[in-house]
Amino acid sequence: MTQSKQTALVIAPGRGTYGKGELGYLARHHGARADMIARFDAVRAGKGQPTLTELDGAARFANSVHLRGDVAAPLIYAASHLDYLA
Repeated sequence: MTQSKQTALVIAPGRGTYGKGELGYLARHHGARADMIARFDAVRAGKGQPTLTELDGAARFANSVHLRGDVAAPLIYAASHLDYLA
């Protein structure tokens, strides 16, 4: 007799970008998860990169900074991951 295995499928809307309208998104929507954001920040700081807190909290959105792959990708990942956890 075979046992059936339960599976789950998680469907999460993708986030394709972190643009001008998202500036401050992490702080506004996920401030309660400051512990996780701090872990992301520690990894980036350890590599000499600006933290997600600094980038997300910038006074203004700068295409030359925020749209670079090494900046946009972590912001998109963090926002998507925190959205999923919420």
